[in-house]
Parts: sequence; structure tokens; C-alpha cells
Amino acid sequence: MYFPLLFALSSALSLASASAVYDCPFAQDRSGLFQKPYCCEGFKDAPHTNLTKVGLNCTEQTDNVVEVCPNGFTPKCCYWGGVGPLCTAEAVVRESE
Repeated sequence: MYFPLLFALSSALSLASASAVYDCPFAQDRSGLFQKPYCCEGFKDAPHTNLTKVGLNCTEQTDNVVEVCPNGFTPKCCYWGGVGPLCTAEAVVRESE
């Protein structure tokens, strides 16, 4: 008798607690460094490799999960290097578990 009610309540709580998060792989430029999601105004070629772009006027996306940045670009996965954010991959938005 109580099982359907408990199941419905636990399902509702699971749905209510689900939120979107970013998935960023480790850097794809053979450095293997940890990356974070950024929205950038533009990109330029990195001086040391063609596997990386340098992000221009980037904002780290720590609290705000978006699929499209305000300028229409998608969030990128970047790590901080001496010349600025070094971006090597697309950030993927998924529902947290």
C-alpha cells in the first residue's frame, strides 16, 4: 500500500535534484591537464601546437551551465597556460546523476 507512494516520492525527489553539469575531458594536446568550461569571445592559434586554441576574453563557467554562450559559441574545455586559456575540446552539457 505504501510502496507506490514511496516510489512516487523518491522519483519526484530524484527529478528535483537533477541539474546540468559540464563534462570536460583532459586536455587533448598531449599535456593531459585538467580542463574547465569557458565561454570565450574568440580564439587564436596557439604558438606551440595546432591541437590547441588560445581563448580570447574568456569567462569560466563555474555556476552557470549553458549550452550556448552569449555570443553564440559553444562552451569550450580549457586549462590556464602562460598565454591565457588553452582550449582543446568542446564542453558537453549533461544531466547530473
